[in-house]
Amino acid sequence: MNKILLLSLLFFLVYLSLEALHHNRLVRKIPHRLAVTGIRGKSSITRLIAAGLRQSGFRVMAKTTGSRPVIIYPDGHEEEIKRPGKPSILEQKKLVREAAQQKVDYLVSEMMSIQPECLQAESHYLLQPELLAVSNIRPDHLEALGESKEDIALALTAAFRRKITVYIPEEELFPVLKEGAERKRVEISPARKEVSSEQLIDELPYPEFEPNIRLALTILRACGLNDEVIAQGLKKVKPDSGCPRMWEKSFDDLGKKVYLVSLFAANDPQSSLEAMLKIMDRTGWRWRTVYGLLCFRRDRGDRTRQWVDFLVEKWREGILANQRSDAQGRLELAGLALEGPGATAAGRYLKKKLKDQPSGPPLFIVQSSSPEAVLRDILTHFSSISGEKDFLPQPGPLVFGLGNIVGFGQEMIDYLERKANAVEL
Repeated sequence: MNKILLLSLLFFLVYLSLEALHHNRLVRKIPHRLAVTGIRGKSSITRLIAAGLRQSGFRVMAKTTGSRPVIIYPDGHEEEIKRPGKPSILEQKKLVREAAQQKVDYLVSEMMSIQPECLQAESHYLLQPELLAVSNIRPDHLEALGESKEDIALALTAAFRRKITVYIPEEELFPVLKEGAERKRVEISPARKEVSSEQLIDELPYPEFEPNIRLALTILRACGLNDEVIAQGLKKVKPDSGCPRMWEKSFDDLGKKVYLVSLFAANDPQSSLEAMLKIMDRTGWRWRTVYGLLCFRRDRGDRTRQWVDFLVEKWREGILANQRSDAQGRLELAGLALEGPGATAAGRYLKKKLKDQPSGPPLFIVQSSSPEAVLRDILTHFSSISGEKDFLPQPGPLVFGLGNIVGFGQEMIDYLERKANAVEL
């Protein structure tokens, strides 16, 4: 019996060695490999880089694992990745094989991993990138990455492999990243603020964060592209399905309409607040009344806690208020609807913590389950407590979809795609 076990183990080790050799041969057939890690914006950065390279005439394959995991082929068409079970970093092996068969010049892949051990395996063995982009350091996945930004930055250094160049926005360059780079003999190149990335914001077909554009611009220059070609490519980029989008939905029987902006995919509170302020600025603050629809997930209790603590902090700081203000960096949020598992408990917590805050928000616990019913409930509930005067001026109230895209967030997006009118942001 022991002899059989020993032979089985030996056979398995030989098999793994041959698999590794075969995979490494496929990796070497891809001249240039770029990977994108970080907390927020990975899919956007991946798409921006791929679009710039494609504009320059390179054969490019890209993979994003954002709201919907897709492979972007050299001709620009996309195919959604069908997963029979939970996501696995072994997808990256199939990606490398497909890229080698397609004879691409560049492979640009969003990294999938959260845990440092998996992140290391994905970088060192599966993708083996020569350039690595780190989008940003934001509090999220706290159970896996740690509570502080320093902990999260340290966890992300697991993706650093020797003799690669790491690109990161200069404001995200924590000391622990520099220390990790020195220890692993990695060069870090900060993407510094400049005029060009600011100018490109208005040229993209959708709202995008300046640091994402700046990071892509820096990497594309490092690949030898000039700014004119880069700008032409970025203007053609197809945004991720989770990017900010807006719809107008009319309820004729109520005599009202509502506008909803999907920020469900932003996930973490700070990124969501920045996106709300950016969109309000982009649209000219023409909405008199703004509400939030915050969706929770049963399996993301850490994010629920993060959101409620963030809301308490920002309302106490005066960053959020329930009355209109044009103060820089201040957002009017006239009411907040809470949806999903834990919504009732979160509402009680917020009311308790904000009972002494005159600018605290009216809260509404969503009971309906369908997207249309939820929007109706938001309209009727908040109009009943604030008075019809807030709903009379056109263009109508604005609702930001927040929290999580998985689950109800995606249901709301799918419903609006079918039943509402898309509005350009």
